[in-house]
Amino acid sequence: MPPSSTPDLSMTRRLQVVLPSFNEEIALSRLFPQFEELAARLKDQLSLLVVDDGSSDDTARVAEEWEGKVPVGLVRFPRNRGYGAALETGVTESARELACSDLIATMDADDTHPPRYLANMVKALDEEGLEVVIASRYAPGAREEGVSWDRRLLSRGASFFYQWAFHLPHVRDYSCGYRLFKAGLIQDALRGGIGGLGLDTGFHATGQLLLRLREQTSRIGEVPFELHYERKPTPSKMRKLQTVLGTLKYLREVRRTVAKLPK
Repeated sequence: MPPSSTPDLSMTRRLQVVLPSFNEEIALSRLFPQFEELAARLKDQLSLLVVDDGSSDDTARVAEEWEGKVPVGLVRFPRNRGYGAALETGVTESARELACSDLIATMDADDTHPPRYLANMVKALDEEGLEVVIASRYAPGAREEGVSWDRRLLSRGASFFYQWAFHLPHVRDYSCGYRLFKAGLIQDALRGGIGGLGLDTGFHATGQLLLRLREQTSRIGEVPFELHYERKPTPSKMRKLQTVLGTLKYLREVRRTVAKLPK
């Protein structure tokens, strides 16, 4: 099913999109134009937050240049701290700015997550009574293009083990970073935490963030989307062995935590 062009957002609800970015100058130049039409229709309801994770290219400059066309905020790290640190900073900063009923989206800044799918994600959240919606590579109707066999194997393997740990009946994709959720979930998690979300710096922070959300709600679902990995203009920055080891270590915590949560 092709995605709708515009999310059905109420006049009182905002949507902030978090973009953790490390040397994504080229990708952001391609991604920002895809937000232009959406921003024109939603006006003050839509904003972007780029978290520049110590980039050595012109990632920050590109974000600043687009600020007049699309509402873009920018957080800059003086050095590279890792994907998880950028993700946590973006999500927590957004939660502090927004009302509890407002929405936060996270997506990769490498032009592989098309913004047009935000429409179906908002629709699913509203019509299905969800509080977290994942853009899934594995839901019926989803598709992957340009993904190498080893990366595909890693993603499928991670989802298998996450399914065992989380046991969410309507979720197949646990490691995709393209998500939409209510800001109030993060606000509640921050109030119950120790000054932050406690995400690790590596790419398995996507799974950790999902656990933080699951600690607040079980109303989590998916919509299918098409991942076009061939659009990525730079090599992957993920260290595969480090990600696998971090994920396996973290799964033990997931299993223990989820077992104590209400269904």
